[in-house]
Amino acid sequence: MHIPFTRPHPVLPHEAPESAGRVERRALAIWPRLNHRALHRCHGNVARIAAQVAHRTKMTPKAIEKLIADK
Repeated sequence: MHIPFTRPHPVLPHEAPESAGRVERRALAIWPRLNHRALHRCHGNVARIAAQVAHRTKMTPKAIEKLIADK
C-alpha cells in the first residue's frame, strides 16, 4: 500500500520587504561577526535583528533598532 507524504502545514514562499536587505547589510557592516543566516531568518524585521544583536553587545535593543533602521 502506497501512502503519499504530505506536509502537515504548507510551506509558503516568503517575500521580504525591499528594505530587508539594506537592514541586514547595515547590521553586518556594524557587527561583521553576526550569523548571516540568523539575520536572514529575521526577514528584515528590525526588532528581531536587534534582539539577535543584543546578545552580542551591551547596547539596548532600542538603540540597535535606531542604528540599523531605515530612516
